Amino acid sequence: MQWIVDNWVWIVVFIAFVALHLFGHGGHGGHGGDGEEEAPRRRRDDGEPGRSSGHRH
Repeated sequence: MQWIVDNWVWIVVFIAFVALHLFGHGGHGGHGGDGEEEAPRRRRDDGEPGRSSGHRH
């Protein structure tokens, strides 16, 4: 019990990290998506297939 009293700040940080990771993906659909197919890949300026850089919705 003394360990919890001494380390309560780290326990709160850990719980916040887990909660934000699980529930803080607002609008992203969480991990794994919602069953939709992946968007088609875009071509870079050099003609190589690949994803565009940047995070888009």
